[in-house]
Amino acid sequence: MAHIPMDDIQTLWNEIQEKSWSGLHQILQQHLGKTNGISDNLVKMMIPETEEMEKKGEPFPDSPEKLSEVLNENLEKYA
Repeated sequence: MAHIPMDDIQTLWNEIQEKSWSGLHQILQQHLGKTNGISDNLVKMMIPETEEMEKKGEPFPDSPEKLSEVLNENLEKYA
């Protein structure tokens, strides 16, 4: 089962300038291919989720904890 560690979520949260799905999407794109930090597998799973959440008009979470909850719930379907 895919699970995004809270420290990875916190890193992303801190890097997002514009707290939105598109802002998160941009940050995830920047993390692709980096040798340190968040694994490419997790990044590749989160990118379509951010696109889907934006398309659905889902509100962006207001805290890193809520972002973690939303992303991890959505990634459970890949289990």
